Amino acid sequence: MTKYLEERKKADGSVFYAFNPSRGVRDALNLGYQRFPNKRDAVKYCQQVALEFSLHRRKNEGTIKVDDESVEGLINFYKTTQEWLKLADNSKTFYDLQLRTATEMQLDAAKLSFGQVKAKNITATQADKLFTMIQQEYSDHRASHVVKVLRKVYNVGFRHDKVPANPFSNMKIPGLATRKVLWEPEQVSKLIETADKMGYPSIGTITLLAYDLCARPGDMRQLTWANYHDEQFAYVQEKTKTIMGVAASPRLIERLKEHHQYDPLDLERTGCIAICETTGKPYSKDLLVKYFARVRKQSGIPTHLQLRDLRRTGATELAEAGCTEDELRAVTGHQSREILATYVRPTMKLATSAINKRFAS
Repeated sequence: MTKYLEERKKADGSVFYAFNPSRGVRDALNLGYQRFPNKRDAVKYCQQVALEFSLHRRKNEGTIKVDDESVEGLINFYKTTQEWLKLADNSKTFYDLQLRTATEMQLDAAKLSFGQVKAKNITATQADKLFTMIQQEYSDHRASHVVKVLRKVYNVGFRHDKVPANPFSNMKIPGLATRKVLWEPEQVSKLIETADKMGYPSIGTITLLAYDLCARPGDMRQLTWANYHDEQFAYVQEKTKTIMGVAASPRLIERLKEHHQYDPLDLERTGCIAICETTGKPYSKDLLVKYFARVRKQSGIPTHLQLRDLRRTGATELAEAGCTEDELRAVTGHQSREILATYVRPTMKLATSAINKRFAS
């Protein structure tokens, strides 16, 4: 059974899953007991913690030796280059998870982990084996992401003569299914209404911002009053550094007037628009996820709906309203039509609109 995972029953007999770490994990990583609504999420979280604790313990025991020629040494070099330094903080965190997953794997019976092997000695066969092992232990998505990050690391190493070739190139990895989840307008309204009733209007505001501006939740939780002038939002996307300028919807304008106001003493308007009601501070990524899940549960909307799906939902509704691709990209910030196509989902309304345009007299 997965480490730290427990299956428990409520008083009504229903089952839930919990992460219950050992004292060593609690002390080392500052993590505590957590409950999960389904086994899949619980298992993934427990596996991630086990990986991080293993790395922490081995480093403290001095059993990990990193030299300039190992895979970990190559990764350390990569982190000194512009390719790494130009990444957004969220991307660095994501990359670190993938790299830790890889470096802790053992490809054979040897005591060396993948991270300790000489970078130049990794072959295409070993790259394929690493992919398969991560796929079996974690998921198709994790394996695919790990390989893509390692491919970038090796590309940089190859350009700087650190390795003779890139074993992760041309792996022909099967494409991952694109997430297609869309919210219904009634579900958005229900969540915002619930957030307001629970005393968390900030959650409702972030939800509406992400929905109406077709934006990433991370950008919306960090919006300051300096980003809002004359009923328009101007900000820079954290992930792509794209400069955005989007008009606020009438309902957004009204909501900001009703639930939010900036401090008149903040002359530079640096304060965030959405402030957590319980902490009095802007939301961190984890805190936003936590409070959103709490409101979602209370609202009764499906648990598979996520804040990030509102960007896709809003873009699809813009397309259904007849917006051109250039108009869509101006709102979403996508640099190409190809990438935009992964966000705008085909719907019956879009298909009907196309037929009506074709046969309009």
